[in-house]
Amino acid sequence: MTNDSNLTLSSEPLDPAGDEAADDGVLSQGVVVSGFDAPGFLDPPLVSHRGLVDFDPWAVRRRSALATWGLRGLAETLEVIALALIMFLGVRVVAHNYIVDGSSMAPTFQTSELVIVNRLAYREIDLSWLPGGGIFRPFGGPRPGDVVVFLYQQEPRERDFIKRVIALPGQTVEVRDGHVYVDNRPLDEPYINAPPNYAMPKTLVPADSVFVLGDNRNNSFDSHLFGVVPQSRLIGRAELRYWPFPRFWRVDHHLGTPLS
Repeated sequence: MTNDSNLTLSSEPLDPAGDEAADDGVLSQGVVVSGFDAPGFLDPPLVSHRGLVDFDPWAVRRRSALATWGLRGLAETLEVIALALIMFLGVRVVAHNYIVDGSSMAPTFQTSELVIVNRLAYREIDLSWLPGGGIFRPFGGPRPGDVVVFLYQQEPRERDFIKRVIALPGQTVEVRDGHVYVDNRPLDEPYINAPPNYAMPKTLVPADSVFVLGDNRNNSFDSHLFGVVPQSRLIGRAELRYWPFPRFWRVDHHLGTPLS
């Protein structure tokens, strides 16, 4: 027999106990004994099944959700959330949506219609702390014909009304003979539901107030019953009706022209 130079054969009898111990040591290192009959012939070292999975080039490594997402993806998502929050708060400051409840503004508005109100239209800035300063309105004040939303009462529960501005401070308002008179001149009002069937004596609108009426003159709780509205209670101007969709359109702000 020709022996390989790297292998040596022992003539000593095999020790079963020693073989068992050696086998234990070899198995613990991941080397297994082959089925060769000749003693001393061992298979080449093989990696375990776990090792094959670790080194398999076709194996798909599972990564955590954060690792897959990455810091860049996290930063972009937080940026989008922050931008959405800023836009939401900005819209809430500039505009607010309302649901019309009741028919006091018919036919201009019907009950359950949705409108967007511009909350900056009559915003006041107090500059009284400046020399010669006072109340400043960057977007102007109410004008005749404006459809406004105002706070009617806060207690026992808050109630907001929507009406049309008829007169401003210094003007007089009177209702008689089925017409509204502003500064002694009757108005032609094509937007009302029906001519008023009531009378109201001449009233002077005081400073920092407005006189408002509902377009449904005979079914409206307005200034002819509760008096003028302080301008400090104005919430904003109705700008857009967005529901129902067939009536989608901007709100028309105008006052009837005086009759000749």
